[in-house]
Amino acid sequence: MDERAIFEFLHAHQSGTMDSSNSSGGGDGLDFFSQLKLARQRTSPVFYHASHCSVTARLGFVRTYESLAKNKTKGDCTQYVKSFRPAVEHGVAPSSIADLKQVSILQVATQVNKIHTESVLFVSVIHAPYRLVGTSILVEDDDQNCIMLTLYNYIGNDEDPNDVFHVGSRLALPAPYMRNVEDDRSKNLLLRCDNPQCVLIYDSKDEWLAAKRGEKGGPSPQIEHPSLLREKGNKEFLRQNFQGASKFYSLALCSKGIQSNDKVACWSNRAEVRLRQGRWEEAEEDAQSVLSLQDDHVKAKLRLAKAISRQGKSSKALVIAVQLLDHQSVQDRCIRDFISECRRLREEEEGVYDEKIMRRDVSHNRKEFHADFVSSSADVGVLISTPSGSSYRGCKAVEAIAQADLITASRAFAFTRSSSSKIPSLDYNVYERSVDTQNTTQLVGDIVQLLKNNPCLGREFYSLSAGEDYPVVRPMDLDKIDLARIRRILNSNSFSEAYENEAIVDKWEQLQKTKNLGRLMTKLELEQEQAAKKELKGSGVWLQESKFNHSCTPNCVWTQIGDHMFIRSTRAIKAGEELCISYTPVDTSYENCQRFFANWVKPNVGFICACERCHMLRQHSNLLYLEAEVEEAYQKAAEEVTLSGVPMAKAGDRSISSNRRRQIMAAFAPFPLHLQHNTVVKLLVLEGACFKHRGDDAEALNAYERAADIGYAVRGGTGFGYFTDLWRVTGAAMACKKLDLAYHSLKTIWDARDFKALPVTEAKTAFLDLTLKYATPWWKDDFNIERQRRLESLVKDVCSEKCPKKGAQKSNRKKKGRNKSR
Repeated sequence: MDERAIFEFLHAHQSGTMDSSNSSGGGDGLDFFSQLKLARQRTSPVFYHASHCSVTARLGFVRTYESLAKNKTKGDCTQYVKSFRPAVEHGVAPSSIADLKQVSILQVATQVNKIHTESVLFVSVIHAPYRLVGTSILVEDDDQNCIMLTLYNYIGNDEDPNDVFHVGSRLALPAPYMRNVEDDRSKNLLLRCDNPQCVLIYDSKDEWLAAKRGEKGGPSPQIEHPSLLREKGNKEFLRQNFQGASKFYSLALCSKGIQSNDKVACWSNRAEVRLRQGRWEEAEEDAQSVLSLQDDHVKAKLRLAKAISRQGKSSKALVIAVQLLDHQSVQDRCIRDFISECRRLREEEEGVYDEKIMRRDVSHNRKEFHADFVSSSADVGVLISTPSGSSYRGCKAVEAIAQADLITASRAFAFTRSSSSKIPSLDYNVYERSVDTQNTTQLVGDIVQLLKNNPCLGREFYSLSAGEDYPVVRPMDLDKIDLARIRRILNSNSFSEAYENEAIVDKWEQLQKTKNLGRLMTKLELEQEQAAKKELKGSGVWLQESKFNHSCTPNCVWTQIGDHMFIRSTRAIKAGEELCISYTPVDTSYENCQRFFANWVKPNVGFICACERCHMLRQHSNLLYLEAEVEEAYQKAAEEVTLSGVPMAKAGDRSISSNRRRQIMAAFAPFPLHLQHNTVVKLLVLEGACFKHRGDDAEALNAYERAADIGYAVRGGTGFGYFTDLWRVTGAAMACKKLDLAYHSLKTIWDARDFKALPVTEAKTAFLDLTLKYATPWWKDDFNIERQRRLESLVKDVCSEKCPKKGAQKSNRKKKGRNKSR
């Protein structure tokens, strides 16, 4: 459609320059909308218009829709990026439609890309819907004008739109708006709705007509017999359509004259539905309602116990479950399994988690419920005062916290992975004029579904910051869906799954590719692979953990297992000290951090990091220049090593001399270990390589141990960076023939984490391959089969938990000498 022609028509009409005579039929005596119809008819049709198109044209329009539904394919998302889209915010839905002005499809089409906030459009569904990224429905108004309605965030990922929208369904669309397909003015218009609260579905025609007449209540729909409604609910439950099942059970419970046995069945079944939906409080209410009528109902008691166990009351749930064992029931095994689960949840509520089992469950795609935990030594989300008298929200220690203590653990409010999506997609963020990745698009949809099904969650979610420049949410809007606010909250509060969580697997896969290629991967190949893997990582929002502020030298570190996040201390923390995590990799330079945080909320809207390290560098400008010098020298040396194959010692001496390295380390020496990161660590790595090249293995080992100590002070015993530190120590310890130190360094890596994400045989192979790759260069410049065998033997001892035997190397040499003499 040529939207420009429509705008020219509107301009001409408003300025009074419209020519009443027209060769295509004339405009004499026609009102505004009749002339607009003719103007639209002269361009390519944007929708079927009843007054000016034949029945054959209508049939062709419907057949075009059917072909789209049958041959639905993913379009080229790059077209959305190239085209300009005006920023349109659907905003919060109107509280009531009774006072809104009724409009037709044609009237909405007069102003494209505008939210008609004071209007409502009544339509009916005339064809079965289909789904691609959004849900597409063919609808018509009272004038029999039909157009495609595209809904986003309304249907869940696992829902079938045909369960919600049927042919003949009647809808009201408050605040409607239209846009061109792909924002191309030569393409057709479509109705679009991003906010599910702007789509109202009516159960009956009488109710729909009453709403059109402006009656707020409307006639009550004719309700079927409760037993029939219950059967319909059971059928929807078997189809996994929990929203539909809950609707039918609720209708049955509202029926007049419902019998007590039907009440018990509907309440009990709805309790199970709400358990599946994660609506724990409502499930508890339904189970309590059943027990008020029938106090020995076993299923209701079990569902009550499950509901309260999900609310952090596992001890109370355990008491109920143990009492159920006295009943002779076919559910004895189910009850015993639940008792075991309650005992596990009770331990988790005290901060005891079996992370190995959790990782195994995630690797096998098992979804288990895990309890949340907050240490009594920490206050989360409290106001922290500054010396200047201002305050901000954050987390702090109320008593001393030891190193590696668990501070919080919780499930994600919403979590998604790109690899789990049925349909890959990109989406244009109309609020910030940027392209959202697939994870962000899915995450927005999941949060909208959560708030739609359980509006009371809005109070928790909207408590997160949307940026200092964004207005505080009004109390009256806490139960409403505000897409603009949701996206702003995600910009500054969502976590992308840490690279360290799967770095072992990623690095091993990269090593296997290098072996298959027979060469090192180029810089471009590495960047492309990292970008692809970034999209496969998960993204989520954690309400508790979002309240931790950033520090470039944090005293806490976050790790992730599936949709569960853990925050632990990396060093001893004093009472009253603020608890911080790092929003960036801890080896990020000062300059890159400041550039990143300047656009934290959106382009040109962010914050200036005022952590201890950044404050130190700004107070001591000479240290800031030294850090920049070391960063540049280290990057230059690293490029020579990776791209040209130059030994690290030679590359390091070329980029920065030994004397200069020692001068810089001396300048940072008066500061604590965590403030020396990452400048001194990079210098120690270069220094150790030079010592190793000169044959001074003891000094090399000392340099690598110091680097590992500084790294541990910042990141704790987690992350691939810490494993790399330990592999350096392993190589240097082997060169110094300190097998005990090498063994314990490898044991720390093997026991720490994510090798368990691989099958056992692959985990051992990956551990050996990565150890040979990262420990060998820090051993000797030259490498032979004998040394490889010694390292392989040590790795096998670590995997089998056998301690190395002292004097093993000497005894082997003696045996070889005896064999030669014989």
